[in-house]
Amino acid sequence: MDRDVFYIPGFDPRSYKFYYSMFKHNVYKTSGVDNDKISITKLNDQDIPNFEINYKNFCTKYSFFDWSDIVIKHFYKRFFAVFIAFFMFLKNYIFKGIHLKLIKHATTQTITGGYYVLLFFIITYLILAFILCALNGVIQNPILYTFCCLVIAYFGTKFIYFLANKTGVFWLLSIYNFCYDYAVKKPQELDEKITNFANVITANLKENQGKNHETIIIAHSVGGIIAVSLVSRIINLCKAQNISTDNLKLILLGACMPLSSLHTNIITFKKELEILANSNITCLNLTSKIDGASFYKLDYIKLADIKAKSPKFISVRFFKIYTQKTYKKLRYNWYEVHFLYLKATEIRGGYDYFYLVADPKNLESKLN
Repeated sequence: MDRDVFYIPGFDPRSYKFYYSMFKHNVYKTSGVDNDKISITKLNDQDIPNFEINYKNFCTKYSFFDWSDIVIKHFYKRFFAVFIAFFMFLKNYIFKGIHLKLIKHATTQTITGGYYVLLFFIITYLILAFILCALNGVIQNPILYTFCCLVIAYFGTKFIYFLANKTGVFWLLSIYNFCYDYAVKKPQELDEKITNFANVITANLKENQGKNHETIIIAHSVGGIIAVSLVSRIINLCKAQNISTDNLKLILLGACMPLSSLHTNIITFKKELEILANSNITCLNLTSKIDGASFYKLDYIKLADIKAKSPKFISVRFFKIYTQKTYKKLRYNWYEVHFLYLKATEIRGGYDYFYLVADPKNLESKLN
């Protein structure tokens, strides 16, 4: 058997070079593979960047779907753009009641995601308002008081902006708004990338049809939403060309599908979910209970009222693959936990990303 892996990162402005570096840094440290038997080639900078992994006389070609250029365009950083982004977040998730659906089924994730953003702005601006009110009792001159209020409000807002940038508020705002926009109407540039990538993977399936071959799509975080569109197009292309999809497999790591699938005006995205759910391809959803940026074992197919089989949900128990000392440090670091799916483990025997990718055994046998 041989294998092709196509990796889709999450909503991250860092390019495929960062993810190659992360892979290279962690693959030789992980517990699930024999380090003296594994090697990886240099990154091949082509239209679809890739490298090869050699392990136990078995070769895996690992390719990247790079959409960091589009993430940068949808990442809120400018001062006034942040306020527009916050208003859109209120409009699309809070006022429409999406947060109520989310908190009912995923309380922790809704608090650490959506409510965290909401509370950050409410609390910081209440503190700023309290300072301005307190100033009224200190400065009696109305002209001086107005001037001081304007200065404090300006620099206070600048400080809030600084805090929001450091604490990931802008990142979360960008993710929420991107997921809504994507579900309603995909950015054209991203839609073209998905189409091109679908053609590449369809050609790969055609070339390896009838062979002992695995074509695995792995998507992390928001990349899982893109993977739904990608796989649905591959399935349609394969049907039109009479190509088997038996070798096609999908792994979703820390996915946040409900951020797109729970909206009401998502006809195209819901259809793509239906195509995926009604297909015969292996679809595995891996999430962790301590990952505050994904939705732990949440059945997004059922929640979207799609009449189809649900994918297989698998719990990643990080406490079993890290020492007690390491786990204690990571337990409440939600940002770090969200990337643990892609990093080296310390204890052999549980989930290991590099074992899934590189080991000669087929995917299903590794997760049983």
